[in-house]
Amino acid sequence: MNEKISNVLYIKVGKVSTTKIENKRSELVSGIKKYPVLKAYLTKTGFKNDEQGDLLHHGGINKALFLFSALTYKKINSFFNDSFEMTDMAYFGENLILSNICEEDICIGDILKIGQTKVQITQPRQPCWKLSANTNEQDMTKIIFDNGLTGWYAKVLEEGFICQNDEVILEKRINPTLNINILNQLIINPMLDEALTFEALKCEELGKAFFESLSKRYKLKEKDDQFSYYHT
Repeated sequence: MNEKISNVLYIKVGKVSTTKIENKRSELVSGIKKYPVLKAYLTKTGFKNDEQGDLLHHGGINKALFLFSALTYKKINSFFNDSFEMTDMAYFGENLILSNICEEDICIGDILKIGQTKVQITQPRQPCWKLSANTNEQDMTKIIFDNGLTGWYAKVLEEGFICQNDEVILEKRINPTLNINILNQLIINPMLDEALTFEALKCEELGKAFFESLSKRYKLKEKDDQFSYYHT
């Protein structure tokens, strides 16, 4: 395929930090606060000098790289009077911000060449309360979840440097019907398209965490309460 679809606008890395917050958890211990760099070396478990505070839900081989869209940033900003600047600290924990593409343009299993690296898309990001805490906007997590403004994770097939302005090349598409936007809709309501839900659950390239959430959501339907804790 080898089609250029985007460029890297920003690269962000960060260490785990602790921030006092005013909610039921009292503090935010997280690597969500990442800061812009001109280049970074991507390993099989993420960028060097980048950390995650909750290794149960973040990081690991299938969530080594978190990619976000400049278009999605603008959509989120439309809810908050343009409060969040892409050039600043990572408000949403993003490692990369990409131009021209969004959740509708990326599918599970897509293989992308970015700089020296090669990555494969595994799943949408599943938003949790830390997005609201980090942005100081109580409704942030709900807005991102309800509107599918999640970004997406990738695993690393080939390590190497990624630099600002590097091209993003789509080398291979395996599951053209399973884009990130569709999966974000199905995790809210698996019965929206039951055939696609079945296809997603059979997809070998789908990340384990999202598979488990979607499977539970489909089985329990309206009785499923898995998001009630993590969203608030």
